[in-house]
Amino acid sequence: MERIGNKVSYIKKPFAKNSFVAAGLAAAALLFYAAAIGLSYHTQGNAPLAAAALGFCSIIIAVSAVVYSAFAMMEKEKNYLLAKISLAAAGILLFVWVLMIVFSL
Repeated sequence: MERIGNKVSYIKKPFAKNSFVAAGLAAAALLFYAAAIGLSYHTQGNAPLAAAALGFCSIIIAVSAVVYSAFAMMEKEKNYLLAKISLAAAGILLFVWVLMIVFSL
């Protein structure tokens, strides 16, 4: 419900079109992250090349999710909830990857 002066608007705004793409990309990035971490845990820290590939794909997809979330926020008169959730998830994931890379050096 949006307040316009003394009135309340009950018209529901549709989700931004790019927010669905951003949500899918954020979910894929989280799945790749979980697969890379799980593979590394399963091999007791001696991760194979597949874990590195999954991690790199997770980073690239998370960056794409952030970009699509930003584009979704630029759409006029839309509901941005899904875009905000995707942006937060992809942003936190990127932050975790940066921390892991910095602390492993």
